[in-house]
Formats: sequence, structure tokens, C-alpha cells
Amino acid sequence: MKPASVTDPDALAFCYAPTIWPAQPAGFFDAWTAYYAALENLAARVMRLFAVALNLPENHFERFIDAPISALRALNYPEQHVAPKPGQLRAGAHTDYGSLTILLPQAGSKGLEIITPDGQWTAVPPVEGAFVINIGDLMARWTNDRWVSTLHRVVNPSPDDGGMARRQSLAFFHQPNWNAEITVLDACLAPGETAKYPPVFSGPYLMSKFKSTTA
Repeated sequence: MKPASVTDPDALAFCYAPTIWPAQPAGFFDAWTAYYAALENLAARVMRLFAVALNLPENHFERFIDAPISALRALNYPEQHVAPKPGQLRAGAHTDYGSLTILLPQAGSKGLEIITPDGQWTAVPPVEGAFVINIGDLMARWTNDRWVSTLHRVVNPSPDDGGMARRQSLAFFHQPNWNAEITVLDACLAPGETAKYPPVFSGPYLMSKFKSTTA
């Protein structure tokens, strides 16, 4: 629901435009909205854990995420009928833009990789009953890169290892309120250390990221 304080035309057009729901399959709307609400609640709980981990009051982030502009997307990588070329990717290396991402990968799926601290691409196999949670760019800015956003990609396993099969996942991109100002936390600055990032507003920052990918 749009907060009364949000009047930015970009916000109204991008975040609060009416959703076009498919007529089929039956029950899709109820299932999708219930899952979205559950993930929004989970993200808020994770943000409370983040606050405690940063030696902040548990409710520190609540005022930034009480009207989040998050997005839930169904990601579909179609079955491949022609073997991919060497080095060809299903999704190129990137980081996500918001505070955190909650990913539910398809059971048994392969291909998701992240950069680990040793600089190596490392597979992230799905674990039954578990989500994959990535740090996003805004959390990296908030923490002055104490926590870095998760660089990840989706590669093509070999055809003999299921690389030709369809792959699906659900990704919830948690994004703070449109007007939330993201400023480096004092708790993440050592004495005498300066902030690496200037303050940004969540919504305009998100829009600038999307525009940069289509320019």
C-alpha cells in the first residue's frame, strides 16, 4: 500500500503502479501475495538480526523498512536445446541493489555461484528447507563495506550434469522505503575513518541503477 507521504512521480509509476495479475492458474493471486507477505516479514526479522550483529538497537532499521518497495520475481531459465558455448552464462556476474535478497532455488538445481573471500567462484547448491540470503548494495553502503554485497552469477553446468535442464527460482529483493536515507552507520566507522559512500535515498538509488542498465 502506498504511503500518503510518497508523491514522487517515479515512485508512483515504478513502485505503486497497479499490478497486472494473470487469470490462470487458479489461486495464483492468493499464493503470490501470501508468499510475498511471508518474505517481507522474514526480511524484517533478518534486518533485526543485522542490527544486533552491528551492535545497534534491535529495532534500528525498522523506520527505514516500514513501507518497503521490495519486489518478488519468478526467475525462469528455459530448457536449452542447443549446448551453450564455452563460458556462456545464464546470468552474468552482478550484485543486487537493495538491503538483502532472499532466494528460494529449485530443488536440485545447479549453476548458482558466488565470489568467496578468497576470490574464487564457488557453487551454492540448494539446501532442502533453506533460503539463500545475499547482502545487497545498500547494506554494503550502510556498513561502509564491512559487509560487502554478494557478487553472484548463474553458470551453465555441463550437459551431462543437468546443464540443459530448465531452472527456476523465486527471488525476493528487499528494498527500504522509497524515501529512506541510507547513510554510513557510525557503528561501522573506526576512529578517524571516513565514509566511503555519500548518503543516498533508497528509491532514487534503485531507479538510477535500473536506468544505468538500460542506457
